[in-house]
Amino acid sequence: MAHKKFLGDYEFIWGPVRKGVSESILYEFLSSGEELHNLNITSGYKKRDANNILAEKGDLYEQVLVAERISGLHAFSASLSYCLSVENFFGFADKIHKNLQILRMFFAELERIRNHIENLSEIAESTYIQVPSALYSYYAEILKQLSLKFLNSRYLMGINTIGGIRKNLSLNDIESIFNSVKFIVNSVQEIIKKNMETKSHIDRLKTTGKIDMKMAKRFCAKGVVAKSSGINLDLRILRPYLLYGNIKLNSIVFNDGDAFSRYMVRIGEITQSLRVLDHCLGMLGKNGFGNASDYFVNQEDIDKLKDSERENNKKRHGFGYVESSEGSIFCYIKDFDGCVFKKINLRYPFVNNYKLFACGVKNTMMMDFNINETSYNFSVAAIDK
Repeated sequence: MAHKKFLGDYEFIWGPVRKGVSESILYEFLSSGEELHNLNITSGYKKRDANNILAEKGDLYEQVLVAERISGLHAFSASLSYCLSVENFFGFADKIHKNLQILRMFFAELERIRNHIENLSEIAESTYIQVPSALYSYYAEILKQLSLKFLNSRYLMGINTIGGIRKNLSLNDIESIFNSVKFIVNSVQEIIKKNMETKSHIDRLKTTGKIDMKMAKRFCAKGVVAKSSGINLDLRILRPYLLYGNIKLNSIVFNDGDAFSRYMVRIGEITQSLRVLDHCLGMLGKNGFGNASDYFVNQEDIDKLKDSERENNKKRHGFGYVESSEGSIFCYIKDFDGCVFKKINLRYPFVNNYKLFACGVKNTMMMDFNINETSYNFSVAAIDK
């Protein structure tokens, strides 16, 4: 339906090619100069047909590798969602050693911290405070280098596999990672404190891109966007997986639904994720953790399960989910042919959130558009999968 135009309104477009490494998406604005009256969003410029690519792979681990490359910033969460769905399908989720589950939680929270710090950099840049933006970006880069040093991947790729993880880490390695992350988070919190005293920064965020709970529910908002609108939606709390049920997590919820609330949710999650990392390290020490390889699921056992499925040809399905930094990632699988799953559906939170974003920015100020976009932090790559 065409939006009603008023005297003085004009249309202009931005994209699909944008500055830097921004993903390809087309914005069509209807504006009177300062006020944004309507926004149409067109994606699909780099659609990769990931579902069919997944189905064409030769084994399960190749499917893991594809799943984690759909949206690089959420590589670990997406591949974990796939692995959990496969383990659910084969019925051995409860056979995975607790220490491997703890390690998966540890890396999932590490990814969460990195993504939130990186987004704080983008939000700071959108309000034109360049020094804090550069500092946030610096610490996010240090986290990537830390991941590369211990895990051979800046974006936590190649870690997940069916039955656990692929990296043979010791307790000393995990402790070293934690100590470095703790230092980074403490440094970031100092920057946050100073930013809270920067009136121009806070004023630009408050009331910008405001949405209410009713609108958030209408579009089934996920993750940070939902939590900033008063909706307590976190699968780690509501539907615990791995060993999250053994950790008391706080519901980080704000009610104003504006860019400042989304900003505050991220700050709260960074602090809480550090606490989860500390808890994971403590549980590993209490369990007498030696090396990760001591707990790997035997590949022969997995092969036996695959052979059994091939013989029985059961028409069943598997389901897994993970709460990523931006919300829930669901994975549904079925049609196992003895080697791989022929039907795989990975659903990211951005499918819901970008539609809400398009509606939520209407009647806002054009100069605040960049603040709105960065505070939603949606991945076009995940939408265009």
